[in-house]
Amino acid sequence: MAEIVNYYEVLGVSRTASQTEIKNAYRALAKDRHPDRPGGDAEEFARLQEANAVLSDPDRRRQHNEALDLAHAADQLSGISDIDWSQLEDEVAAKRQERESGEAAGPGFGKRLGDSLRNRFRREDSGDGGGRERASRGASRGGSRGRYEKREGRWYEPHEFDPDPINLETAARSFGFAFIAFIVIGQLGLWSVGFGTPGILSFLTFLGPFMFVVYTVVGFAAALYAYRIAGYAGVGLAFVSAIVVNQSAPTAGEQPVLDGFIQSAVVGIIVLLALIYMGNRRDARARSSR
Repeated sequence: MAEIVNYYEVLGVSRTASQTEIKNAYRALAKDRHPDRPGGDAEEFARLQEANAVLSDPDRRRQHNEALDLAHAADQLSGISDIDWSQLEDEVAAKRQERESGEAAGPGFGKRLGDSLRNRFRREDSGDGGGRERASRGASRGGSRGRYEKREGRWYEPHEFDPDPINLETAARSFGFAFIAFIVIGQLGLWSVGFGTPGILSFLTFLGPFMFVVYTVVGFAAALYAYRIAGYAGVGLAFVSAIVVNQSAPTAGEQPVLDGFIQSAVVGIIVLLALIYMGNRRDARARSSR
C-alpha cells in the first residue's frame, strides 16, 4: 500500500487547525519555497500547493482525514503479526497442565492476548508520540524549524505583509477602519482649536500646534492597516476616507477648521508607500546578489 502523504505535516499544522491557520502556514512557507526565491524548490512548492488545495476544501479535507485514519489503523493492525503465537500456545499448554495438576493458574490466554493487543494500540496514541514523529519527519526534510516559522511583517517593513485580494469584505474593513480613525482624530483636532470643546476637555487646546504630527501618524497607521488587509487598493480607500472626513469638517467662513488635516494625512500615506518601495528594492538587491 502506497504511503499516504500527511498534508498537515507538509504545512506544519495540527489536524484541528482552522482555515486561517492553514492559509497563514501556506503563505509563510510558500514565500520561502517558491522556485523564484534563493533556496526555493519547485517540488516542495508544488507539494505545498497540493496540501493547501486539499486542506482548504472541506470535502477534500474530510476525505484526507479518513485516509489518514485508515492508514493509521492499517499500521496498527499490521503489528499484530509481530505477536509470538508459538509462545502463547506454549503458555496455554502450560496453564492447562497446571490446572490438571491442581496448581493455581495464572492469567489465561485471552487476558494475555488482550493485554498484548491493547499495549500495541496504545503505543502511538499515548503522550506526544505523534508530535515527536512529526518533528522527526520535519527534521529529515532538512528544515531546522520542525514546524514552520511564520514571517510577520512589521510596521517598518510593510512590504513583508501578504494582503488578501480586494473584495467587498476587505474593502469595507479597510475603508471602515480608516474612516473611524480619521473621524476620531478629526474630532480631537476640532477640540484642540477650541471648536465645540466640552469644558472638561478644554485642556486639549495645548495639542493645537502639534496636531499636524498627530494627523500624519494617524494617516500612516490607517494606511498601514488598510494595506495589510487589501494591499494598495486598501491604501486608496484609506485616502478616500480621509477626503470624506475632510470634506465633512466644519468651516469658519471659508477657512476649514481642520487646517492641515488632509495634507498631513497624505504625508503619512506617502511615508507608508515609501517604506514599501524601499523594502521591495532592498529585497530585490539581496536576491540579485546571491
